Amino acid sequence: MSKVDTVSLRIFGRDLTIACPPKEKKNLIKAANLLNEELDNIDDKNNALVIAGLTLANKFLTSGSENKNNNSDIDFIKLIKKIDQALEK
Repeated sequence: MSKVDTVSLRIFGRDLTIACPPKEKKNLIKAANLLNEELDNIDDKNNALVIAGLTLANKFLTSGSENKNNNSDIDFIKLIKKIDQALEK
């Protein structure tokens, strides 16, 4: 049985507790901070989560191979989906 940690995050004014493997905890916190930074820059608060997700996904896809190699162990799309699922609850 693999160990699971919990991470408490505040995203878009909501407190969330998400379970994740210990090795993903640091990156999940970084991803949440990155998402919050994007959300702060969006005026359309009704669609902010969708816009931020698209913006971050676009930045990731267009960042070039140099950045992709540095972040190869981070699956941003998977992290965004986890956060979206937690926000829907």
